[in-house]
This record gives sequence, C-alpha cells and structure tokens, in this order.
Amino acid sequence: MRPRTRVLFAVAVWVAAVVLAAGSLVLLALGSAGIAGEQAPRWLVAALYLANVPLPTVGALVMVRRPGNPIGPLLLVAGASVFVWFSSSAYATYALVIRPDLPGGVIVLWLAGWAPFSYAYALLNFVPLLYPDGLFLSRRWRIVGWLVGALWIAQSLGVAFGRPVLQSGTTVGTVAPNPLAVAELAPIDVILTQTLGVPLGFAFLAISWAAVVIRFRRSRGIERLQIKWFLYAVGVVVLVFATLFPLAFFGHAISDDIFFTFTFTFMLIPLSIGIAILRYRLYDIDLLINRTLVYGVTTGAIGLTFFVGVVVLQALLRPLTAGSELAVAVSTLVSFALFQPLRVRVQQAIDRRFYRSRYDAARTLDAFSVRLRDEVDLDALRGDLLEVVRETIQPTHASVWLRDRMR
Repeated sequence: MRPRTRVLFAVAVWVAAVVLAAGSLVLLALGSAGIAGEQAPRWLVAALYLANVPLPTVGALVMVRRPGNPIGPLLLVAGASVFVWFSSSAYATYALVIRPDLPGGVIVLWLAGWAPFSYAYALLNFVPLLYPDGLFLSRRWRIVGWLVGALWIAQSLGVAFGRPVLQSGTTVGTVAPNPLAVAELAPIDVILTQTLGVPLGFAFLAISWAAVVIRFRRSRGIERLQIKWFLYAVGVVVLVFATLFPLAFFGHAISDDIFFTFTFTFMLIPLSIGIAILRYRLYDIDLLINRTLVYGVTTGAIGLTFFVGVVVLQALLRPLTAGSELAVAVSTLVSFALFQPLRVRVQQAIDRRFYRSRYDAARTLDAFSVRLRDEVDLDALRGDLLEVVRETIQPTHASVWLRDRMR
C-alpha cells in the first residue's frame, strides 16, 4: 500500500469509527440503551462509548507511523468493529423496540451479532501473537495464527448465516428471525460457537499470550521495554478484574459498575501498545512499574490499617462512647502518620527484591560519599572513584583525568 493510500485509509476508518461513536451517543439520547442493557445509567453507557475511542486512534497512528507493522491495522479493525457493534446494537434496540416503524432494524441486528468477533480476535489473539514487531516467533507460531484466523472466520460465518434467530447477545428484548440464515451452516454455529466456542476460545487465548511470555524471556533492549509496557497494562487489567469481580456477587448494580470499570481499564492495553511501538517515553516503564508497586502496596497496607483500626477501636471504645467518630479520627491520624515511613520501607523492600542492581548501586554511592569526606589522597580517591563507577555503571572502560589548576 502506498504511503498516501495508507494514510487516507487509516484516517477514513478512524473517522468512520468516530462517526459511529457519535451515532451511538445520539441513539442513546433518543432512548436506546444499546449494548449496555436497559438497566444501566445512560451516562455510564456514554462513557463506555467514549472510552473505546483510543482503540482506533492508536491503530491509526501506528498504521501511519509504523507502516510495516500489522499491529496498527489490527487495532484499527478492532476499534472499527467495536463501534460497529455499539452503534448497531443501539440502533437495533431503537428500531425494533422503541420505533418499530424505522427500516433496517433486522439487518443491523444481524450485523451486531457477529461484529464482536472481529474485535475480540484482533485484540485478544492476533496482537499478542505479533507484538511488538509484527512478526510471529517462528514458522510453527504462524500455524497457530492460521488456526486462530480460521476459527475467527468460521465462528463469524456460523453466527451470521447459521443462527436462525438474531440476537445481539447484549441487548435486552431485541430478538428477530435471521433473514440470511442458511440451514447448511447451522452445525458450524452449534459446534464451533455454542458447544466448543468457550473451550476453543480459552485455548487459543492461552496459546496467544504464551507467545508474549516466551518473547519477553528472549527479548533484550528496546523490545524488552516494549513488552514491559504491554505486560504492565495487562497486569493492571488482571489486578482490577481480580479485585472487583468478587464484588459482583453483591448485586446487579455493582455488576454493571464492575463491567464498566473493567472496560475502562481494558483501554490501557491499546494505549500501552501505542506508547511502546511509537517509542514515546519508552524508558519510563521501569519508573512507572516501581511507583505502581510502591504506592499500590502502601495504599493497600494503609487501607487495611485504617479498617482494622476502626473495627478494633470501635469495639474497645463502645463502652465509653456511643458513636464511632473517635475511632475513625484516631485511625485516620495513625494511617496518616504511618504513610511516609511505610512508603520508605516498601520502596526499600521493592528495590531490594526487584531492582537489586539499583539498590546495590545506591548503597555503593552512599558508602563512597562517606569515604569521600575523610579522603585526602588523590590517588586513593581516584581508585575509589573508578571502583564505584565499575560497580554501579559497569562500563567497558573507565579512566579519571585530573587537571592541576595551580599551574
């Protein structure tokens, strides 16, 4: 594809995705609940639409700036398909439930049924297989890519032409007969989507993400930093999901909140891909991981201390006071006083465990500064300085030039 054609294509797909997002917001304002279901607040649904805009945006940028990397077109396809999903689900709800006189509701509902497969397979399977340089690990991994692509096409065809009843899968009360159903393709939908869809999906998902782990263990330099950005975003998504998922058992409203929170967090993945491939502030990932670990552990420990303090003090002070304001105040003061010392301890522990070289370098520099205060011999000072440089920076060659200012 020529450079001008590539840029025009990327811009055209991105504009189409943004227009579909705007159309989804208009339909939402007109009364369609769209993909989120009829019980979710409209502002949350609108935020969900807007939160997915980075996906095609990053895809378009990568496609323009890194033309040889297929990650850009994959993100662009995923972004366009997710907005096709959103807008078609919203229009199908509006046309079939709210305004049955509008045309095209059944065809749009048909589109909403299989559009999510393009989004899911492009983002969850092909991007991990090809990230970050756009190449498979080996010829054997290329076979995995062909199998994933074949399953993608088969399930999309099965849902689009083999399912007799249309349903977006996420919109309440929007069901219609499939006018494009082909009886011969029904077994494909039953076997590959309904029966084996979940186990096959998880199997290919595990294989695809195993490629990321293998590539990370083999990587060096810039490629390692790129994979760190990717794994950092994925780790945040997994942590948020593992933290919020148990709360879903407390009620349907909390389940909706968890769904939207998880979706917003999921958008960190395309953003991290864009930063890594475009190499914008690439070397900040180690600092970002370090700060996340330090403040995450510190915040969790402070929160646990506050909770335990409130419970314990409230039990102890119940005979003396009727309320829990004193327990809350004391726990707040204790947590505030513990924050800085706890943060320093956590920082030292994390540096000692995960950043051992930097921790050792800091200790070496501290020891050198102590010797420097009492050292008067220039030859001894030069030897100590070279030793510190070799231990901390580990250069291939080091020397010290001294100039006599008295001459």
